[in-house]
Amino acid sequence: MELSDVEGLLLQNKIKQFTYRFKSICMKTTHVIVFAIVAFAGCTKKESNPVISEGVNNNISLGVDTVKGPLTDLGPGTYMGFTGGLYPGGTNYPTLQYKKDLKNFASSIRPLNGNGAIDSAAGKIVFISLGGSTSGHMMRVLKEKTIYDTTTNPFLKLLNCSDGYGVASFQSIANPADSYWDHVFNVIVSSHMFPAQVQVIYIETEDSSQVVSFPDRPNLVKDDIEAAMRTCKSKFPNLKLVYFLGRTTTFPDSTNQLTQVTNIEPCPYYNGWAIKFAIEDQINGVTGTQYKGAGTVAPLMTWGWYEWANGTDVPRQDGFVWQESDTKDGLHATTAGEDTLSNRFKNFLLTDKFASIWYKKKTGK
Repeated sequence: MELSDVEGLLLQNKIKQFTYRFKSICMKTTHVIVFAIVAFAGCTKKESNPVISEGVNNNISLGVDTVKGPLTDLGPGTYMGFTGGLYPGGTNYPTLQYKKDLKNFASSIRPLNGNGAIDSAAGKIVFISLGGSTSGHMMRVLKEKTIYDTTTNPFLKLLNCSDGYGVASFQSIANPADSYWDHVFNVIVSSHMFPAQVQVIYIETEDSSQVVSFPDRPNLVKDDIEAAMRTCKSKFPNLKLVYFLGRTTTFPDSTNQLTQVTNIEPCPYYNGWAIKFAIEDQINGVTGTQYKGAGTVAPLMTWGWYEWANGTDVPRQDGFVWQESDTKDGLHATTAGEDTLSNRFKNFLLTDKFASIWYKKKTGK
């Protein structure tokens, strides 16, 4: 690890540790006040029912953080006893061998011909999206922004392989015989591209499981993500990197009739935890996630720009806010919302020290 990386991580952790210690003190103070009020009520009105009723903050206890917060803001802090951050150790940045591998994989992405051979004259770097409607909207706008930006790699070929009209869950992607794959390959072939040219994927979707508890749901989704990665690698032999963004929060109410459990919190929030767990498995060398060497079965999984923000209740430290007015129906972004999300993803691809290696136009070309 470079010295600057170590110093940055230490400073980041010190700041976040202070922040979460302060929050913990505040939360404990709040609970002491609540306890005093409850005790007082019990003494003055013995026949009354308990103030804290079933289903209302029952899971809150001193020393356990049950407040949903962006993974990027949690850092070394915890949610339900699990350390935050996008990567292991409460950090939002790749470290150690994984960092080196990420750089090597990004550097290995070159224009390929239909047979998968390097072709620096007429080859393409095919970058596709997989998932449902939200990923399709993202890729549609990102594709337009990429084409008309002269700072992006001219060899890029972005293809929207998402399907907002069918089922494109992690289970569908994991199943090599699922009809969703027919849609994916139809898009590739109709664009005059070939599976051997696909080297980068952006995935945004959900698991169809109805489990909503923590950490049960993230662990179930994690397993399906890892299975999906193995199928992706088998479909696209030259696939190097898969980027995840998590999901934005949703706003179900009387106006926005979101009926699917998977589109209602806490599922969108837990989606990010599932991705985090899957990436940690890969970093730790868990069987079935190997991305290099003779036993390779999956592409390298990594984070793009993390999307989740808790409305205006808990503003993110980077200033990003996602609220109901950014959506058309509580789930899908408005035109302005799509512009916001795609701009942030594109900025990540252009400025991230690893993604920019393949997404950004090479100097002097």
